[in-house]
Amino acid sequence: MRMQRMGTVVVAALLLAGCQGSEAGNSPPASGEAARPSVSSTSGTAPSPGPPADLQPPEKPLGADAETQEGLEAFTRYWFELLSYGYESNDWTPLQAVTDRGCDTCTNVIGEVRKHYESGGWITGGRITVNSISTTGNPGARGHISSNVELEQAELKYLDQSGREAAVSDALPPTRSVIIAVHKNNRWVMLDFGSPSST
Repeated sequence: MRMQRMGTVVVAALLLAGCQGSEAGNSPPASGEAARPSVSSTSGTAPSPGPPADLQPPEKPLGADAETQEGLEAFTRYWFELLSYGYESNDWTPLQAVTDRGCDTCTNVIGEVRKHYESGGWITGGRITVNSISTTGNPGARGHISSNVELEQAELKYLDQSGREAAVSDALPPTRSVIIAVHKNNRWVMLDFGSPSST
């Protein structure tokens, strides 16, 4: 069995899509579908026992709300931990609580993952690692702060409702990206992220 459109849920697709969102209620229309990383179908793999029942969302680190460069870096790492958690749990409430609703790329990835879980399947792997973060900490005209990050993501496995591997997305090698965040109401909020050439 080959799962359809699985490539759109990995970080690589978000990076290629570019930063499209803005603050709530002001997002421009999407600029087309993201390119998809390779996805291979698999067969004959022994069934998995099921998605972990004891997954817990990561805790926000101390200082991640501080309006400082260190606070922004702590928040960025925390945000990507929440994204990793979402793949394996399909629980997006923690991520959405610190993400602007105008983040189109975020909305797209959540929607695609939810479709797979609604079909009875689940996802394993896909943990995102933030290798480095670089920012001047200087806000733009609207208070937005851009940071350069280098990310990589582990292989994603898509399991069907019987627990067998239906598809696999290759690991994402170290890849440069830009994230855009804003500090408001005494905390950081992720606005969007994408490839440097698209921002």
